[in-house]
Parts: sequence; structure tokens; C-alpha cells
Amino acid sequence: MPVRSSRKSSTTDRPSFRLDYDPAPRAFARTLAMERICALFVGGALPFDAPLSERAIAETVGLGRMPVREALRELAGEGIVSVEPGRGTYLRQLDAVDVTELLEVRLAIEGMGARLAAEKGFVGDLPGIVLALRDLAARPLVGKRVAEAEAIGDRVHWAIVEGAGNAMLHQLYAGVRLRIRISLRLVQRREVERIRETIGEHLAIAQAVLARSPDAAVKALNKHLRRGHAFTTANLEKPRPEGRGAATATPQPALARRRGRPPA
Repeated sequence: MPVRSSRKSSTTDRPSFRLDYDPAPRAFARTLAMERICALFVGGALPFDAPLSERAIAETVGLGRMPVREALRELAGEGIVSVEPGRGTYLRQLDAVDVTELLEVRLAIEGMGARLAAEKGFVGDLPGIVLALRDLAARPLVGKRVAEAEAIGDRVHWAIVEGAGNAMLHQLYAGVRLRIRISLRLVQRREVERIRETIGEHLAIAQAVLARSPDAAVKALNKHLRRGHAFTTANLEKPRPEGRGAATATPQPALARRRGRPPA
């Protein structure tokens, strides 16, 4: 069983993961638990095939069991985890059908977002994002820069949806964003060379929006999403490494219960 972590260590030893939050104390605690649990998921610390231990997760993220329980319930509603009566709560693994359906949804939502953002002349954070992408493209993609490239890529997708200036489109995208950032990322197992390719793809999307070229923005986005889908479906056909986590992740078995044991 992991030793209870202090707040400082619990936020520095894991990948960062940020969500918008309600400033009310209870809502903030739940959101903080969501962020830290999502960081564990993305970091490969939790397996697909074992029920999650609420108590162990609470100790690892340095929070009480109530906000952790509420966060897991919310993640179940988002489709990130699944609750199986009599068995426990599991990290949900996407299959080929899920991945294809998610692609189709993204082509529709993000494609319209890219078109509207370009047509409306959206700028937002894109100039800074473009500079960051160019800087990444000019240097070796090693160490923390790998995670930085993925984080900036996420910012590109979120920026074009925000730039669309359409509240309903924004709401639709928010409904699948966690599945993209967590569930999809966990089955992609992208290699560094693929992540390097995405830098150029994200740069092309951002530049097309800034150039106010809707057709070019949609074309660049579709190419990026379809190429990513091809890599993901190919990875689904490969044997999954022991422990499920990303290639660089170190699984933490204590965060999951053994099958057949009562819930923590």
C-alpha cells in the first residue's frame, strides 16, 4: 500500500493534467481529484484489467476518499471508467469500434470548429502556439519535450474549437475531450517519431486558421486525425505490453485491487 503523500509531492511526481474548475470548496476538491487521477491514468500508473482501489488512489493523490469517489463517479459518466456491479470500477479500454466512432465525431466537431475559426479570423493563443511548435520542430524531441509536444497539440485542438465562437459546438467537444485526452491517448502508444510528425501537422492546422483559409484548415485537420487513427488502429492489433501503461510508464499495482477482493 503506498505511503500517504504530501500535497507538494503528489503534484510534482506525476504528469500535469488541468481542468476548468468551480471555485466552490467541494467542487474544487473534486476537480483537483479529477486532475490527479487523470494524471495517473495518462502516466500509465493504473491497469485496465484490475478494479481500482479508491483508498489507495486517495492516498496516492493526497486527498480524501470523498472527492476521489466523486471524481471516479464523474469519470464514469464521461466514459473514462466503467462501474461493473459486484466487481468494481475499471479503467475503460477503447476497442477498434470506439476509436473509429471517436474519429467520426472529431471530424465533424473539430472540422467545423477549424472552418469557423478560420472564417471568423480567430487568433487567440495560436501565434504563441505556432512559435512553440516551431521551436519543438527545430530541436531533438527528447525528455520533457515529448510531453510538451503532446500538451501543445492538445492546445491546438482546444483553441480551434474555442475559436469557432459557437457555444453549442464547444459543449459538444467538451463532452468528448476527456476521452480524447485519456482513453484515446492510452491506446495510441505513440512512438516519438509519430509525435514528431504531429508537430508539423498541428503547425499546419494552426497556420491555416491564422491565414483565414477554412478549406486548408479543414484539410490539415482531417489529414492529422485520419493519420492518427491509422496509427491507433494498427497499435490495437499489436500485443499490449505487460502492465498496460505507456512505453515509458511505471505501473503501480497497489493502486488497483486484486480480482475477488472486496472494494477498498
